[in-house]
Amino acid sequence: MKLEVIWTWAAEADMQRLYASAEDNSEGSGNQLLSEVEKATALLLCFPQMAVQWRSPVRRLILRRRHLALFYVPEPRGIVVIGVADLRGDPDSWWSELQGRLP
Repeated sequence: MKLEVIWTWAAEADMQRLYASAEDNSEGSGNQLLSEVEKATALLLCFPQMAVQWRSPVRRLILRRRHLALFYVPEPRGIVVIGVADLRGDPDSWWSELQGRLP
């Protein structure tokens, strides 16, 4: 069985918000953001355990260039992305938000 990247509706909403914000700052940077996220998720499909376990069972992959973190849970069916957040925010508020998104 081939693994796949599964985006929760909340994670998709996070990406839409971040895409719009990037485009507002500089035209074309939203597409660059999507490209970076696609590369990161492709890497996660090959190495699902590569990112540090942030708070069990959630792992956090940092996209340093963007100051963003991709929060996901590796499962037998694939990588379940539960959120994307700006690293400059409050980690405790991320956690309270992400707990309600766990698969």
